[in-house]
Amino acid sequence: MTCQPGLCDVYYLGMDVLAAPEWHFWIAVVMAPLAILQVLGFAVGYFFKVVKPRYPSRYQKRS
Repeated sequence: MTCQPGLCDVYYLGMDVLAAPEWHFWIAVVMAPLAILQVLGFAVGYFFKVVKPRYPSRYQKRS
């Protein structure tokens, strides 16, 4: 595929802006802490919903 002079230059300049390497870094900076918090949230939720009801507290009233 051939390109007319002048038209390809505009296309390539636009693609350079969209594919800048800086985007990858900043997306990772945002997503990594969120992923860690999500895993911790799953672990805490599992503990409170599954593990804790199996072992009642010593100080819980028995009826």
